[in-house]
Amino acid sequence: MKNKLQKVVITGGAGFIGSNLISHLYENGTDEILIIDDFSTGSRKNIDGFKDLNIIDSRIEDIPNLEIKLEGYDFCFHLAAGVGVKYIMDNVSKALNTNIQATHKIFNACSETNVPILITSTSEVYGVSTDPIWTEDSKSLLGPPTKLRWSYATSKLIDEFMALSEFNDGNLNPIIVRLFNIIGSNQSSEFGMVVPKFVEAALENRDIIIHGTGDQTRSFTWVGDVVNYFKELALLEPYGEIFNIGQTEEITIKKLAEIIIEKSNSNSKIIFKSHEEVFGKSFEDPSRRTPGIDKIVNLTGIKPTKNIEFMIENIISHKQKN
Repeated sequence: MKNKLQKVVITGGAGFIGSNLISHLYENGTDEILIIDDFSTGSRKNIDGFKDLNIIDSRIEDIPNLEIKLEGYDFCFHLAAGVGVKYIMDNVSKALNTNIQATHKIFNACSETNVPILITSTSEVYGVSTDPIWTEDSKSLLGPPTKLRWSYATSKLIDEFMALSEFNDGNLNPIIVRLFNIIGSNQSSEFGMVVPKFVEAALENRDIIIHGTGDQTRSFTWVGDVVNYFKELALLEPYGEIFNIGQTEEITIKKLAEIIIEKSNSNSKIIFKSHEEVFGKSFEDPSRRTPGIDKIVNLTGIKPTKNIEFMIENIISHKQKN
């Protein structure tokens, strides 16, 4: 087991999770970080406070001789991807190209330079599985291609298959993580992320729009816990394995909105709109999404540290100050 990560590559490093990962790695002794980001969904203000970052401002698939750029680094966190249901629905082809072509290219570069890689997949790969708890071995139950929402899940499953195939052939050392609704103080609402969107509406006393009945449940995980898991996995080197990263505490979307209104002392009203009204007929939504996290907890000895009330209060406070 390594003691620390000295030289690290982060694709999508200017994004919400990527910028939090940069901070966490620097705090834990990382000496050098290379960011690869085209800033299409990431923000420069997320990384403005960091000194001595190496930055490649480009799409991964447009970088010539990528393997040369990765030489000398000891780990790669591959976070670059389309983010948010709204963004995916509005940019299906672009998101698919990024998730498949860019991932294939970074795999090849890591293979040639012998750089291990952590790949961020998604809880979307479980689709509408009816298992009460989604473990890493749960079967996926995706909708038909006419429901474009599942294009993102399909592309991420392709990434997982590519990673494990290259691992089985001895060409790549991948770790796969499936993320469940990650939130934090600097998360943008621009791409339809539900918590910052609700908080911003509440602080401005605007109506909070819930898609569907609001009875659907989700579990939300603090980004600080997530990036800590990333670092620990990179140090522990469980190559060829898949891990859920999430929180087991469930909450309905309606209850989420009510807590946000209460904690922000808002006069906002809750308005319900059907998914079809918002996204059209090509959308489908799982009624609940709850991860089994025993595998990662047993490996790392770490459990999620923040509950939903702490997370909401922190996000409200941050947005009030910014």
